[in-house]
Amino acid sequence: MKRLIQWLLAAMVMTSCNDWLDIKSDNVLLEEEIFGDYTGVQMAVNGVYREISVTDLYGKNLSWGFASALALNYINSGLSSDLAEASNRNWKNSSVLDVTEKTWAKAYNVIASCNNIIQQVEKKDSSFFYNKDVEKQLILAEMRGVRALLHFDMLRLFCPVPSSKNQGDPAIPYVTKYPDHQPMRMTMEQVLENIVSDMEFAQEKLGPLDTLKFEKWTKGRQHRFMSGAHETPLGGDDFLNYRGTRMNYWGATALLARIYMWMGNEEMAYKNAAIIKRFVDVKGWFKWTGASQHGDVSAYPEYSDPKRWEELLLGFYNKDNLDNFEKAILSPESFKMNEMEKLFGSETDDYRYKFYNRYDNDRRYLVWERPVASSSNTSGTVTTQITYQCPLIPIVRFPEMYHIMIECLINKKKIVEAKELFSTLRNQRGVKEYVLPDDPDDLKEKLVNDMIREGLTEGQTFFMYKRLNHGIFNGDKDIPMTADKFIAEYPNNETSY
Repeated sequence: MKRLIQWLLAAMVMTSCNDWLDIKSDNVLLEEEIFGDYTGVQMAVNGVYREISVTDLYGKNLSWGFASALALNYINSGLSSDLAEASNRNWKNSSVLDVTEKTWAKAYNVIASCNNIIQQVEKKDSSFFYNKDVEKQLILAEMRGVRALLHFDMLRLFCPVPSSKNQGDPAIPYVTKYPDHQPMRMTMEQVLENIVSDMEFAQEKLGPLDTLKFEKWTKGRQHRFMSGAHETPLGGDDFLNYRGTRMNYWGATALLARIYMWMGNEEMAYKNAAIIKRFVDVKGWFKWTGASQHGDVSAYPEYSDPKRWEELLLGFYNKDNLDNFEKAILSPESFKMNEMEKLFGSETDDYRYKFYNRYDNDRRYLVWERPVASSSNTSGTVTTQITYQCPLIPIVRFPEMYHIMIECLINKKKIVEAKELFSTLRNQRGVKEYVLPDDPDDLKEKLVNDMIREGLTEGQTFFMYKRLNHGIFNGDKDIPMTADKFIAEYPNNETSY
């Protein structure tokens, strides 16, 4: 039975909503079979996390691949044609269109799966689930949070930054029911309202679970992520475990800060970012990555924490990350970092610079590289890294919350407070020169530079440029941008709903 359910779930995810429904009555019966037992629901939820981590979404396109190429994280030489064209923002190029359409289709395919699960779970009594009401509420919150995240990233990619002038303009469909064969595009205002509503629901429901009920399993990194040192499974099985790789309270809260910043609502962005900061500074549940785990040149590179998982609030999981990255390497030039010496200038003591050029002068960044043993004594460390850290896909880390708070303080002309918080961040990153400019514009440019350093190869830098309508860093001179150059071609494919 379990193997049959696995096969059926795979078939559901691999087809679009329309394709699945075209098969009609037989599959309706099979779907009832899948959701007729709590294990089938659990497997469907696990399937969502598996599919959101594939290369068409966060396993490449929205992390180290397409999104990072858009931000010019890499030199052009050695990149595949789609990434090379993306680095020039050639949105109408056929290879770029292929990427954006596949990303769109996969996002809405996973959204359809979320909606199906939500509808199935809502109509079931709590007694149906192995962990009763805790499990029911957890699933609903996670799936609505994932639904919000996917819609948000499609909005960021395919639509302009929100403004007072475009609130009534058509944006993207916000799909909340299954099936929905031909959903209508909603206005910018409606899409943003739905994103916030879903993510706030996730935050509200997950808060008491992750911070109180699950505290023993969530306040330490070794329990939030698979590490070989986690506590006895929550609820007697692994479904409730590894909260760092599932939509959780801190992920939802941090994503709300990111969402509100995108909307221009700095008050709410600051409020949510400050919640996360408290779990770092006061509670100590999340910790800064130290020098030796951040590529210290006095230590072997394999001792580094490539995903900085002590700081990771939410990260998805794909055991094929290393293989997928290596398959994309077409030549020794592939994925060499762009203008790193000019990005960091004299601040080469910055730990983030020490993630660079560590293996045989390859000029790549450690985040996605396969660890290699420098001696026989480190082979065990390499195996541990490959097993536990390398499969992680960073979605949001807490230093972004510091950046949000600093930017809000600068915009409020609270320069002293902004500089104090900024100095804390720079100190934690090993920067020994703490002199920061007093001029708000100069301070903000310094902040932009730091946000670039922090997000290298993780897929967020391009959206930072877009939100600020800022030129793209390219060494001595930024590449000038206009608002229209930041917007991907809206896809014609409507079969993914």
